[in-house]
Amino acid sequence: MKKIVLWKIKEDNGQELDVEEIESVQETHTENQLEEVITRCPDLLMEDLKLIGRQTETAGGPLDLLGVDSDGNLVVFELKRGTLTREAVAQIVDYSSHLATLEPLELSEHISSCSGKLGIEKIEDFLTWYQEEFGKTFPEFQRPRMVLVGLGADDRTKRMVSFLAEGELDISLTTFHGFKKDDDIFLARQVEVEAKPPITTPAATKKSNLDKLKKKVQDIGIENYYYDMSALFFDKLPAAYQWPNQGGYSYYLPEFTERGHQSNRVYVALYIYDLKPGKVRIYLHSRAVSAAGDGFRRLEDNIGDRVNRHRDDAYEIWINSQDDWNNLKTYFEELCPAIESGWKKKREQQSVEEFKATESMSASEEETET
Repeated sequence: MKKIVLWKIKEDNGQELDVEEIESVQETHTENQLEEVITRCPDLLMEDLKLIGRQTETAGGPLDLLGVDSDGNLVVFELKRGTLTREAVAQIVDYSSHLATLEPLELSEHISSCSGKLGIEKIEDFLTWYQEEFGKTFPEFQRPRMVLVGLGADDRTKRMVSFLAEGELDISLTTFHGFKKDDDIFLARQVEVEAKPPITTPAATKKSNLDKLKKKVQDIGIENYYYDMSALFFDKLPAAYQWPNQGGYSYYLPEFTERGHQSNRVYVALYIYDLKPGKVRIYLHSRAVSAAGDGFRRLEDNIGDRVNRHRDDAYEIWINSQDDWNNLKTYFEELCPAIESGWKKKREQQSVEEFKATESMSASEEETET
């Protein structure tokens, strides 16, 4: 593995440049902390990644991390504290091939039994969780994406992963490099080998979901106010797409994923549960909270004792009755426009960044032709 050296450059009163080398800590602190750091901040691996398992048992042994990406694809991560070697390639293919052989119900039971450990949030029913997150059923057959992660990779490993990525395997290789400045440790990420984009799967049938949702609403006795709640979010989030999942309505807004695809992402959901009759759970995904900004803080100021925070910075509020909803609905009438306003600003920024990236690529192509 080639050594990467980092320098800090400071300008002194606009006259002289001061160059300071920053110590590399790849083989010390970073080596021991990598898996824990990634577990706490999955965005280090890919944007909007949801981790659903850690040290998950398979027929070939425990895989390091299991997640679902922003497009709804299962992702297997093999982490090495040091330099990646070809043995890691064989391991990740082994783990992924095992998961690919499981039927959806078997996979759901496997994930549910392994979640809730080592910093991973508990998932009671993976198939229901997946439906609520992505607005589609988990496919009958799906080959997991494979991502090798380490503090470097030898040449043979890079060659093997590149060969597999050029074929039909969705495999990539990412390395991290650690640097230390005083008491601070910095991580730099480099994608050594990029995989081909995965094949997307079709969405679930809206009518079948709606029929099941209507029956569930009736069975748990919340018809008198659930549809009033859904109508408010539908009216106050006009840019959002309302999708009926079996577990409740979800409100999607389009974003660009980590791979540059446009995808509808859940911002708000109104979940209902058989074991909690008469109650509705308003779930605000972290992206909704971030978009709302001061609007969400005003909600907390008014009903802070009702707002529960999750580890992934999402929040939930339980509504217990028609009267309860009547008392709180004003706050959500104010929150929804704040969410949509923040989402529009994010979209505008994404469009600017995409335009700049396209312009940069065009300029590079022109230089090459010249």
